Amino acid sequence: MDRTNEELTRLSDLIGLIYEGATDPSRWTRDILPAVAEYIQAPACILYSPLHTAQNSGYFFLHGITQEHVDQYVHKYYDEDVWKIAFAEKNLYTTGSVVLGDELVPRAQLLASNFYKECLSRNQNMVQLLTGMVFGLDSTTSVPAICSFFRGSHHPDFDEENRARLRLVLPHLSRSLGVMQRLRSAELTVATSLAALDRLPSGVLLLDGSGAVAFANRSARRMLKDGEGLRLRKLTHTAGLGDLVAEDAAACSSINDAISATVNRDPYATPHFSQCVTVPQTSGVASYTLQFSALGDHTEFGAQSGAYAAIVFIADGAQQVQIDQASLQSAYGLTTAEARVAMALLECSSAQEVADKLGTSPHTVNTQIKRIYTKLGVNTRARFVKLMMGFASHRS
Repeated sequence: MDRTNEELTRLSDLIGLIYEGATDPSRWTRDILPAVAEYIQAPACILYSPLHTAQNSGYFFLHGITQEHVDQYVHKYYDEDVWKIAFAEKNLYTTGSVVLGDELVPRAQLLASNFYKECLSRNQNMVQLLTGMVFGLDSTTSVPAICSFFRGSHHPDFDEENRARLRLVLPHLSRSLGVMQRLRSAELTVATSLAALDRLPSGVLLLDGSGAVAFANRSARRMLKDGEGLRLRKLTHTAGLGDLVAEDAAACSSINDAISATVNRDPYATPHFSQCVTVPQTSGVASYTLQFSALGDHTEFGAQSGAYAAIVFIADGAQQVQIDQASLQSAYGLTTAEARVAMALLECSSAQEVADKLGTSPHTVNTQIKRIYTKLGVNTRARFVKLMMGFASHRS
C-alpha cells in the first residue's frame, strides 16, 4: 500500500482508538471494531478469545453479527465449522498469521457444507473470511485471541490489500488486548487506578510522553531496587522517577528502541506484544522479560488525560510459575483430577513421573492427558507448556 499522508493520518487515528480498549473494554464493541472493520472494508467482524469464558477474563466483541447468531454457533455448529477445522489441520494457530477463507476451504465446498447452509447463511455478510491470530497457541504471554472479518458473496473478494491492512493493525490489537488481559481481574474490571496497579503481582511501569518512568508499582519497585540488572537512572533533566536502564548494554539499547517505538505509536513498525525484551539478571540465574504497549489518550490511572503514554510489564524469570487450579478448571472445563494432572505435567517429564507424584497409575494419567489436550486445543507437549505458561502469566 502507498503510505500517503491521508493513509498515515487515518491509520494513526485508528491506532490511537485501538489503544483506548486497553483500559476500557466497552470501547471495543462501541467504537473500535466498527472503525477497524471500516478500515479492513468488511461489514462484519468478531474479536474473541476462543479458549476462555467470559467468567475467566475471556472476551467476545461483535460488530455486524448478533449475539443470538454467535450463541447458535457456539452451542450447535462449533464442531462443524469447516474454516476452523481447516485452520487446525493446516497448523495456522500461530501468532500473527493472517489467512483468507478461500485459502482454507474452496468457496464451493463452504457453500455446500451444513455449516454454511444452517449457520452462516443466517447473515448474508458471512460468506467470505479474513482472519488474523492476535495471539496464537504458541503465545506464552497472552491467552489465544482471534480477529475475523466477513463479507458476503455480493461483495468484492478479500484481496492482498485487505490482508496487508490487517497485518498492519494486528500488532496494535495485540498490544491493546495484551494490556487489557493483564489488567483485568476475575470480576472483569480493569485496573485503572494507581492503587489497583500497586496490587498486581507483576511489575508495572507507566511512562510519560518522553519515555521516562512516571510510576512504578510495588512489584516493579522491588525488582528495580534488587540490583539484578534493571534500575532507574535519575538525571537532573529527567521527569518523574527517571529513565529505565539495564546493566547489559545490548538489553539497554533494546529497551530504548522499544520505548521509542511504543511512545511514538509507529503505525508501521510496532512489534507484536509477544515480542518481549529480555534483560539478563546480574546473578545469571534468570532474566527479566519486558512487554511494552502504548496507552490511549483517555487512560485514567488517577491522572490528567494523556499523563501516561505507555505501560511496561516486567516479569521476573526467577519467580516460580503459579497457576490457580480453580481458575484453570473453570477456564478450560477440566475436572479436578485433570487439573491436578495438568499442573503436575508442567513439573514432570513423563506420565510415569506424574503418576508417581499423584499416586495413581500411568494408564490413568495418559488417559487424562489426552482429555486435557483436547480441552486445551493442543496436540503436543510443547504447545501444552506454552499455553499453560501463557495462562499463568496473564492471571493477576
